[in-house]
Amino acid sequence: MIGAMQTGPQHHHNQSKPSRPSPNPSSSGVPPRVPVTSAHMNKPLPAPAANQHRTHPLHPSPPPQNYGFGPPPSQPVRNRPQPSSRPPRSPNPPLAVPDDDPQQLFPLFRAANTSHTGSLTEMELGSALVNGDFTSFHPKTVKMMIRIFDRNSSKTISFDEFVSLWRYLAAWRELFDRFDVDRSGRISLQEFENALLAFGYRLSQPFVTVLFTTFESKGRQRNGPAHPAKMGMSFDLFVQACISLRRMTDVFKRYDDDRDGYITVSFEEFLTEILQLQD
Repeated sequence: MIGAMQTGPQHHHNQSKPSRPSPNPSSSGVPPRVPVTSAHMNKPLPAPAANQHRTHPLHPSPPPQNYGFGPPPSQPVRNRPQPSSRPPRSPNPPLAVPDDDPQQLFPLFRAANTSHTGSLTEMELGSALVNGDFTSFHPKTVKMMIRIFDRNSSKTISFDEFVSLWRYLAAWRELFDRFDVDRSGRISLQEFENALLAFGYRLSQPFVTVLFTTFESKGRQRNGPAHPAKMGMSFDLFVQACISLRRMTDVFKRYDDDRDGYITVSFEEFLTEILQLQD
């Protein structure tokens, strides 16, 4: 169980409903947090082979031959060495999954909407999103969800947007489960590398380590020294890492007109893109 949200014991969007304890009558009335399980959690999920590319809305097919694995340029610009990796095609995340009743999510939405405005602020959404170990989502991941699903630029999430967000995270959770081979609820460095290979990224081991450490360390920073974090990347940080890599890939592709894995940008263009990626 890796993704979780705060929800009532009698409402759950999955067809298989795990047993839950009854709420405490003396509690504040806010539904307890329970892990959200994948539809496939009742049976083992085989991890994709490193050279196997599955068809998945969040799991892109291999890059085309003329981009990613094609031959290097005949005349490398400024004597740059031949690259060991090229950007793959970016995944297109799904916004819906079939056969779910959106109204089952309304008690969860209402409990998080403490302002009673009908839309969730960033703080309210953050209070509803928790990992399988009941740690809160990293604030940057919450901000990412609002940026992706806020359709009217209100910086809040309506109920319809929340339903799409829930389903989006459910699809990510299914993918997370496939690569969490040891069922630890965390993604190790090797599991992360396997995921990137399955996405079509052929990155050097040093860079994969840097990328993994950059996001995995946020879990330790979030918990602080008093509560040591578990080793590995939590679900929310896995999502954050993959979305960030996708955004960086998309920025690169905007400048790589001939899809040869090289770009030339001005200093100000570079700074502009870096600043926009900080959102």
